[in-house]
Amino acid sequence: MPAAERMPGDKAFVGQAGSAMLPGSGSPFDHVTDWKKDRRLIRRGLRDLEYLPRGKTAWNATLAALSFSARRAASGSAGLNLWAAMHAAPPSRRYVELAGDGLVLWHGTSAVRAEKVREHGLFSRKGVWSATDPRIAHGYTRGRSRIPGAGSAMVVLLIARSEWENRATPEHDNILRFHERVPPECVEYILWPGRVEFVGSQQARGPKPWGVARFKRVGGKWVPRSRPPVRLDAERSYETFDEWLGLSLRRILTALGSTAAIEVFSSLYATLDPWDALEHKRILEELERLCGPPKSTRAGKRFRLA
Repeated sequence: MPAAERMPGDKAFVGQAGSAMLPGSGSPFDHVTDWKKDRRLIRRGLRDLEYLPRGKTAWNATLAALSFSARRAASGSAGLNLWAAMHAAPPSRRYVELAGDGLVLWHGTSAVRAEKVREHGLFSRKGVWSATDPRIAHGYTRGRSRIPGAGSAMVVLLIARSEWENRATPEHDNILRFHERVPPECVEYILWPGRVEFVGSQQARGPKPWGVARFKRVGGKWVPRSRPPVRLDAERSYETFDEWLGLSLRRILTALGSTAAIEVFSSLYATLDPWDALEHKRILEELERLCGPPKSTRAGKRFRLA
């Protein structure tokens, strides 16, 4: 594992697969992602998609962390519950209750270890490292997943600043080192290769999680599993895959305004089953059709409804 992606004092556990299962596959420990950077997308100015998995429809849901980072970079902050809802996950009541005292932190690890974290929290004699910027933590996830049989995962921590301010030390920009065990009650979400899972104690009343659209292949076409029209939300319905894609893109762009490509990819794949129905190329084509060429900003290229 590269030194830059090694988390001090963080050892992987060896154990059996838990409940996090990939659609149509075995445990997350069997899932391997090629994390090589896509130079073609970088040359197009879509650096936020640099770790997009190879394969026309390939995806890894730990990249949802990078969509949170993109929102944070563009606006200076990001709402955890809106991010969760857009990834078909319940919102956190604790996030609402902590309000301004809540701090969202990200810990990159393996799927093997994330199973232990869910049960026991985070602990290491040398300290526990986490980051306010998911991009930093995801580097450790990429490193962990290169270990045979380890899998990839991201842990989302939600802590009260007032309770932890004397029990953590800032190290470098956006990184905190905790000097004692972080209990499982502070673990709010786990990002597995196949989905974002809510593991908090209580759900908030809103926003309502976006539903997962389910399709099947019939006669060479992807059609809804349910009898159409199928409800997308309280106001909109779709009868075909193309209608679902168009409505979903408009919903994302309306909810976020100026939007990075990774935010669009992440929400679309989180609300679609199976992923095979949607090619990367199709997403970018539809984005440009709805928005025109993306605008270059300090936070990267952004899309906005025309």
